[in-house]
Amino acid sequence: MAMEAPISTLIYVNLKFSPRLVYLEKNQIIAICVAAVIIGSVGLVVIWNLPPSEPTTTIRIGYLSKDLHQLALQVALENGLFDRENITVELVQYGNGALEMDGFLAGQIDMGYLGAAPAILKRINQDIMITILAAVNMEGSTIMVLKSEYEAGHVTSVADLAGKGVFHPGPATVQNLLLRLALNQSGLSYDNITATTMSPTYMADFLTPATPAFIAWEPFNAKAEYENKSVPLITSGEIWPDHPCCVLAADNIYLSTNPDIVQKIVNIHIEATEWIVNNPTQAIAIATDWLEMDITPVTTAFNNIIYNWNLNRTGLEMYLDFLIDEEQLIPEKIPADPSAFLDDLINTTYTGSFFFAVEKRQTEKQVQS
Repeated sequence: MAMEAPISTLIYVNLKFSPRLVYLEKNQIIAICVAAVIIGSVGLVVIWNLPPSEPTTTIRIGYLSKDLHQLALQVALENGLFDRENITVELVQYGNGALEMDGFLAGQIDMGYLGAAPAILKRINQDIMITILAAVNMEGSTIMVLKSEYEAGHVTSVADLAGKGVFHPGPATVQNLLLRLALNQSGLSYDNITATTMSPTYMADFLTPATPAFIAWEPFNAKAEYENKSVPLITSGEIWPDHPCCVLAADNIYLSTNPDIVQKIVNIHIEATEWIVNNPTQAIAIATDWLEMDITPVTTAFNNIIYNWNLNRTGLEMYLDFLIDEEQLIPEKIPADPSAFLDDLINTTYTGSFFFAVEKRQTEKQVQS
């Protein structure tokens, strides 16, 4: 009886991107198929046994343009703190805190970094319902004066600004309030100057003998001094030592419907702020890249800011009182009970829960290891 010839099959394969024809015997084909099934089964077992990943959450966060006060947000992004919590952040940039409050009103953002003054003012005047959850920084603003006017002795004190123009970021900003306070301390009133709103980006370039001064947040003050355009007249720390500045706030509806996400954002903010305090050199490096500025003025600006997430209720009470004294609030909307108003505006339970979250994360790491 004649032996049956082995069956051969023509297989078309791609070897190193060059198509070739390969002849394989029947037994080889069976072996390859069995191996493929086994490998595929193992792969499925591995995939099916992976722990389920948490769904990614998207949140819209507002912040001010090139505001070094709000470095914690950039640090959190750079250090991957949002990624760690499966949070995708959509950043929305604003020219000042008043515009950011308008963003809250328009439903453009869920949470935001902004000045305490516009947060309070627009919460009252326009019923923009937000809650302040944490502090961001203290101090960090300066009244700057044209260098040539200072060296000529024309403007060497705040009192010398009488009858002159001063640039500021906007009427409902921390800097506007600080300007008013500095004028009052010098025996002047806001009516004694010509205040003009301008973006901090351009203030130093538009100074003249008639409008020789501006007030802005860092790093614009340090940058103007570094470029020999202007010099500090008085810092905000000299006007009001340890004054509150920027805060972290949330839209009230978002807060009530997403408390767990808000807690994560607050935790991230505190962690980033603590990291800045403990790693100033690395923080300045992140700021330098973000601001696209030389490291010298960034370092100067950084050292003019106190990074602190603890809310200063007394400072916020002083803001409210000064807004009332300066007639910045609509009379019929002034809170009858300022203390009760602040109780409603401020919520520190989220910052209080931060340490519990840290301990929980550390415990989970120990269990995994």
